[in-house]
Amino acid sequence: MSRLQETVKHLLEALHNMSPAYNELVQMIFILPQRARALTRMYPELVENNEEELLELFSLRYTDKCFIEAYSSRNPLGLYIAGLYRALFKTLADPDRRRRLLKLANISESEFKEIDPLRAWIEVSLEYLAKVNKDVLKLLDFIVAKLSGKGPSEYLSLDEVKKSATDIKGFENLMGTLRHFLLLPYEYDSSVYVRECPLLLEAYSDLRAKLQELSR
Repeated sequence: MSRLQETVKHLLEALHNMSPAYNELVQMIFILPQRARALTRMYPELVENNEEELLELFSLRYTDKCFIEAYSSRNPLGLYIAGLYRALFKTLADPDRRRRLLKLANISESEFKEIDPLRAWIEVSLEYLAKVNKDVLKLLDFIVAKLSGKGPSEYLSLDEVKKSATDIKGFENLMGTLRHFLLLPYEYDSSVYVRECPLLLEAYSDLRAKLQELSR
């Protein structure tokens, strides 16, 4: 293994270890904005006695609707942390960029499975959403099934999804949650492309099965 390959592999290992799946602080910042009450319930030991320090050090603030969000300031640490993982997860969700990154690190998909930060995050997200809002998973499972078998540049109209998934209520809010958790990081409000659905990757076929099980 060359020096570059070793360095890239160590970088991926480090990003895995401090990812939202394992680090509660990174996770909290990654899923912002959230209602202050919800954050206190989800991360009581982090928030209850450290609120002011968190707000100041990680450039977080309250909105007029009582949400906490990361914002741009002279030292927008919270935005940088969230942005790092959003960019990483989008890279790992793209089949071509993922292949090139693993080639650069000289590791196979089977080896990467143990240090894949996106895999770890999807697992944590599925389990969390199964407890708090199973309809989100039902909608995701429906969309994954509809996109399955299509080419990377093909897409699914969100109007089509909304009309077909008649038994799922609160469509816009559920889609917002999928985008927010980066389970479906779609860029256009009218459609979702195959390349924007990480669960369609062959490497995550076992997670598709887990989604089906949890959404029942």
